[in-house]
Amino acid sequence: MLRPRLVVCLDVQDGRVVKGTNFRGLRDVGDPVELARRYEEEGADEIVFLDISASHEGRGTFLETVRRTAEVLFIPLTVGGGVRTVEDIDALLRAGADKVSVNSGAVRDPEVLTAGAARFGSQCVVASIDGAWVEDGWYHHTHGGRKPTELEVVAWARECVRRGAGEILLTSMDRDGVRTGYDLEMTRAVARAVPVPVVASGGAGKAEHLRDALVRGEASAALVAGILHDGKTTVGALKSALAGWGIPVRNPPERALDLDRIQWSDGLVPVVTQDEDGAVLMVAWANREAVERTLETGWMHYWSRSRGELWEKGATSGNRQALVSLRPDCDHDTLLARVRPEGPACHTLEPTCFGPGEAGLMDTLARTIEDRAHSRPPDSYTTRLLDDENLRLKKLGEETAELITALVRDDGRAPEEAADLLYHLLVALRGAGHRWEEVAAALQARRGS
Repeated sequence: MLRPRLVVCLDVQDGRVVKGTNFRGLRDVGDPVELARRYEEEGADEIVFLDISASHEGRGTFLETVRRTAEVLFIPLTVGGGVRTVEDIDALLRAGADKVSVNSGAVRDPEVLTAGAARFGSQCVVASIDGAWVEDGWYHHTHGGRKPTELEVVAWARECVRRGAGEILLTSMDRDGVRTGYDLEMTRAVARAVPVPVVASGGAGKAEHLRDALVRGEASAALVAGILHDGKTTVGALKSALAGWGIPVRNPPERALDLDRIQWSDGLVPVVTQDEDGAVLMVAWANREAVERTLETGWMHYWSRSRGELWEKGATSGNRQALVSLRPDCDHDTLLARVRPEGPACHTLEPTCFGPGEAGLMDTLARTIEDRAHSRPPDSYTTRLLDDENLRLKKLGEETAELITALVRDDGRAPEEAADLLYHLLVALRGAGHRWEEVAAALQARRGS
């Protein structure tokens, strides 16, 4: 029996990943290439890439975006949107897709499923079904959920498989983006009706919902999107939770955490927290509730011995830590947390609790600017820039021009001018509400590209 999969969906419009509720109210959440790479690094088993406006606009999928996404992935990539012919399937597979999802095109001409399966194999053909409850049953919708059909979901799923589809991507329009859980009844009905894998989609709000889809909904895979895009949890946290419930996920987190095996000392266990590059950020304590909350939410929680209370890292400062993995040592008396930090780990605004020795010059400069932003000394040039948007943007432009001039003249001043530009750039970012850590995270995501 195949192990269940955790699939991450990237709904793409105009080359950007978007997310909404009930297929409406779409908002931009990021670049598809960067997000796909990040989710693979976190442990996603597959990526689904859906060009959600292609059918509605009567055009094909953006092949160049598909190519760029496929180039950074080693896990399977399913692509859909605007697929109407076997030639469309061929173009997507050549662009790097492993599987192609067909929705509106299959309703218009079901033969595309049959011809696609005959030419490329059923394993490459996915029937995408968007179901919503209408009066007496679930009915399929097309064109990104905009057009209802008279096709009953279970019957249509059977027909798609009969035509050659090797997988069903089943989305509940009623639950999409609501985060109250998948439509287990619809998922189970389709899973029991067809002999191919069914991917449950629409409604994931927490790890328990994925568990229910895989167990009670009898799905072969659970698809998630919004809770990852919005930073509510991480792939690693979801997989850790599923493994903890005994669900045999693919590529489980190393030494999946069994809380009953932890050697608690007076109800506590030390947690060594490091970033994705292995740098140690801090050491803290956690009780069982803190560990459970960490696994449930995907954000680091600890136990404060001085205050005698549970605390979420960064709940007040904004310097949160997204969980990548959490595992015990060989004796199960210490936990190692790998995180993606969103700001400094230490209350002193140092990147780590072990002093500035761990930080580079850019980190030190960013900390100084952050300190000025909080203290606002009246005689500080940084304070003047932070208080005057026109001035700081004007200076940013001037420093950019001066660096370009120095590079053209090759008069030896380029390093000094570059230093001026970097300083004014960090101040401008901080003045706009951004931090150096965001820039570092973006660069980290592009490493190796």
